[in-house]
Amino acid sequence: MTISSSTHLVDSLRQGGLLLPPQLNELTTDLQTRSPQPRALAQELMQRGWLTPYQINQIFQGRGHELAIGPYLLMERIGDGAVGQVFKARHQHMQRLVALKLIRKELMADAEVVGRFYREIHAISQLIHPNVIMAHDAGPVGQTHFFAMEYVEGIDLGRLVKKEGALPVDQAVDYIRQASLGLQHIADKGFVHRDIKPSNLLVTQAAKDAPAVETAASTGNQATPRWGWLKILDLGLARLHEPTANGASPLTQAGGVLRGTADYLAPEQAVDFHRADIRADIYSLGCTLYFLLTGQAPYEGGTLAQKLMKHQRGDMPALDKLRPNLPKKLVAVVRKMMAAKPDARYARPVEVADALTCLNRKTWLTRWGF
Repeated sequence: MTISSSTHLVDSLRQGGLLLPPQLNELTTDLQTRSPQPRALAQELMQRGWLTPYQINQIFQGRGHELAIGPYLLMERIGDGAVGQVFKARHQHMQRLVALKLIRKELMADAEVVGRFYREIHAISQLIHPNVIMAHDAGPVGQTHFFAMEYVEGIDLGRLVKKEGALPVDQAVDYIRQASLGLQHIADKGFVHRDIKPSNLLVTQAAKDAPAVETAASTGNQATPRWGWLKILDLGLARLHEPTANGASPLTQAGGVLRGTADYLAPEQAVDFHRADIRADIYSLGCTLYFLLTGQAPYEGGTLAQKLMKHQRGDMPALDKLRPNLPKKLVAVVRKMMAAKPDARYARPVEVADALTCLNRKTWLTRWGF
């Protein structure tokens, strides 16, 4: 039922638990009288920051009851994919902001989708690292399944490059260094991410005047980075690297379906995603660094089959031609990360972090004040 009066609006807000008790009290004793029209009243609540535009639209479309997901109140939609949606939400009792991931209603009967959803929960729940998004809560609720994660105010690297273009070298290198440390933690827990790409790497908005303090990459003990924290997202394709006798992981459904994103997919993962290990993530991270430095993926254009073939051949487009004057050592690091053969790459993500730290050692020492 749509909202027809201010009284109806107040009743909907009360029943949905959308306002805190002091807010509801002020609404009923003062604001409702001063703004008798429901739209004007809703506008006043939005200006005060008590309701979001998304919440108001849902309420006036008669879907206010859908804003409550267990103990969480949906505030705004921040992500939208083929399988699920991600919302900024608030825990009603703890008043904590979270990123709440929900499976699309039409996919609830798909066992593979639900299974992958809970595999992501299983993976993230074991990870506690400043460069990996943290899990808070999960489970079935009503007619859906939810996954509450750490909410981070920021922008993913795909959107950042689209907005600003190719990044300064120091900034691009620092993001990949941080991502490498997060990937090392994922590897230490026995997981392979399998979908590293710019849109799955979120960076916080760093304070402009924050001190630029860094520590050794291999320790993983970092102070606030100059460019903001980087967080690895979306472990929906993650699996334990524990192949069974037939090569299939116990956390991964069998089948020959291509998993991952073609522009950033390691050659061996395209052939057999069950057997891909952490070196496949290093390859994808190398493609991501290439993207940050040039503003484009290594093998853009063409069909899916053509892209996969180019990854297999390992003929990386000349990075220094697209971005002249890059340090030769940096080009060499990217080339090693993107080697077609896994054995030719860095064996562990922390080796990438250390290589990038050594590459910028002068920069880090300057930031430390030496």
